[in-house]
Amino acid sequence: MRTQVFVLPLRRAAAALCLAVVAGVAGCGGGAEVDVVVVAPPPAPIAGLDLVLTRVGPEAVQVDWSDDPEAASFVVRRNGRTLAQVDALSLIDASVQFDGYYCYDVAGFDRAGELVSASDTACITIFP
Repeated sequence: MRTQVFVLPLRRAAAALCLAVVAGVAGCGGGAEVDVVVVAPPPAPIAGLDLVLTRVGPEAVQVDWSDDPEAASFVVRRNGRTLAQVDALSLIDASVQFDGYYCYDVAGFDRAGELVSASDTACITIFP
């Protein structure tokens, strides 16, 4: 696990604005530049989702994906554009056409709206 460290330069605008943290490290006054280190936790890992495409009608594709217990909702994208946001593990796309080539991917989001899982992209061609 790797921790990201950000170094932010601060300049003293006025002695009255001196932060206690900076004062404890380097003192206030003198107008000197002081580096403050902010340690950010690493991003949470993103779980993988299995994705399966099945033609279920002349012009319909069923998109199924595996569950992620952390995900409260899923966004299904077709050809890079959002097709739907659902709380199920399946979606039927009845808006495809013959001779069309369609690529789907799914992303899972927790209740706070944070990305917690994602699939690879899967593609299908609709032959007559």
